[in-house]
Amino acid sequence: MKQIGVGLMMYEQDYDEQYPPSQLGVGNFIVSWPTLMYSYIKNEQVFVCPSASLAGFTPDPAKIFGGTARQYCGKTRTAISFGVLTAGDGTVLAPFSVNNLSYGRNLIPFNGWQTSGFTNGDKSGFVTTGTTLSVVAAAVEDPAGTIHVVETMTGASGTADPSIQGNSIRGIQQEIRTDHYPDQTASKVAYRHRDGFTALYGDEHAKYKRWGSSKAAEWSIQSD
Repeated sequence: MKQIGVGLMMYEQDYDEQYPPSQLGVGNFIVSWPTLMYSYIKNEQVFVCPSASLAGFTPDPAKIFGGTARQYCGKTRTAISFGVLTAGDGTVLAPFSVNNLSYGRNLIPFNGWQTSGFTNGDKSGFVTTGTTLSVVAAAVEDPAGTIHVVETMTGASGTADPSIQGNSIRGIQQEIRTDHYPDQTASKVAYRHRDGFTALYGDEHAKYKRWGSSKAAEWSIQSD
C-alpha cells in the first residue's frame, strides 16, 4: 500500500499536482488508474494483496446483507468481460500491464452519499463530478484524515464470475460501498485481515482499520 502511495505522489508531481483519474478513454480504449500509474511502480504484483483470492465466497451476513445476493472475490483477473478482453484493473486497451487487482480508490462523487449532512453536494472523495475525473492535491483539505486507497472486493449476482469485474473493484463509488454500510454492492471495502483492512490516506500514510469503524468524514476530502 505504501508503494502505491509513492506511485500516486510521483504521478501527482509529474501532472501539475493532479491525481490520476479513475480511467481515461471510452469504449475499447479505456485505461484504468493502476495502468496509468504502472510506469512509476513497474511491478503489477504491487496491486495485489497476497491474502486476496480469485475464489468466490458468500459475504459474512453479520457485515454485508440486504439487496441482491452476491458472490464476492478478493481480486480480479484479465478475462472476457461483456464480450471484450479486459485487464484485471478494468483496462481495455492492450497490451495489459496490470492483470490482477485487489485495491480500489475512494471515488465517491458529490451525489454518492447517504450520511446526513453529506448529501447536499459539497462533499466528495478523490473525484470531481462523476466518478472518473480526479482532483488536484490542493483540493484535498484534510490529507491525513481522508482515505484514498483501500483493500476492496467485488461482487456479482447470480452465476456471474466476480473475478472478471475489474472495472468495479478499482473504485469505491458510493458511500454504501464503504465498510460502514452493510449493502451488497458491485464493489465493497474488504475485511480479509482479521475483520479489517489496510487503508492508504491522502498524505500517503497507511494503517489498519477494523471493518465497520470508518466514518463519513474519512471518505470526504473536505476538512469536516
